[in-house]
Amino acid sequence: MEPNASQRMQSLILRAIAQKGQRPCADAIGVHESALSRFLAGDGGLKLGQLCELFSYLEIQPEYLGDGEKTTIKAEHLKALRILARAAMDEGVVL
Repeated sequence: MEPNASQRMQSLILRAIAQKGQRPCADAIGVHESALSRFLAGDGGLKLGQLCELFSYLEIQPEYLGDGEKTTIKAEHLKALRILARAAMDEGVVL
């Protein structure tokens, strides 16, 4: 059975974290290692800004992985997403 988009994204994130190490990743986004561990286990949330910071640190471009296609977003949309992530982080929005 072929993995769905969510499973592919999870696998991509887990591989990237394994390469860099969980503690350095947690430090890079300003959370305790246990918070990152809970997020990876699906037991806790990261703020949108922290998730964006994690993707940036892991050098994962925001992308849609659906129907076997990979579509990256435009640079201006990425900039807007970062602005929204900062605003969400300031307001304490949790995913």
